[in-house]
Amino acid sequence: MNPDESEITLQRKAKGKRPYYFANPDVDRLLSMVMALTGELSVTRDRLDTLERVAAEKGLFSSEDIEQYALTDADMEARAARHQTIFKEVTRIIVGELEDLEATEDRDYSAVVSQVENDG
Repeated sequence: MNPDESEITLQRKAKGKRPYYFANPDVDRLLSMVMALTGELSVTRDRLDTLERVAAEKGLFSSEDIEQYALTDADMEARAARHQTIFKEVTRIIVGELEDLEATEDRDYSAVVSQVENDG
């Protein structure tokens, strides 16, 4: 793992109201998720391409070495953490909207309780 990766934090959600480009906001959400995945895949493919080119140039290892490599438990845990970070980024838009909805519901509930407590 790159030492800088442990310091990376992703922004939870964009500030301000989210613009919609399609008639159905769910299409916008899905498009955002697909674009986030596309960005992640693109970066991964570029890094993999660079790694394979460096390895081939220096004669470090072969494709067969990669296929037969066995991951340790620590390797698997690091991958799982990275997968979770990517999943959070991809689902960020949905989670953000759910959080906004919950906050609205909490405010509405508090307003109703206050109104009832104060007789009106």
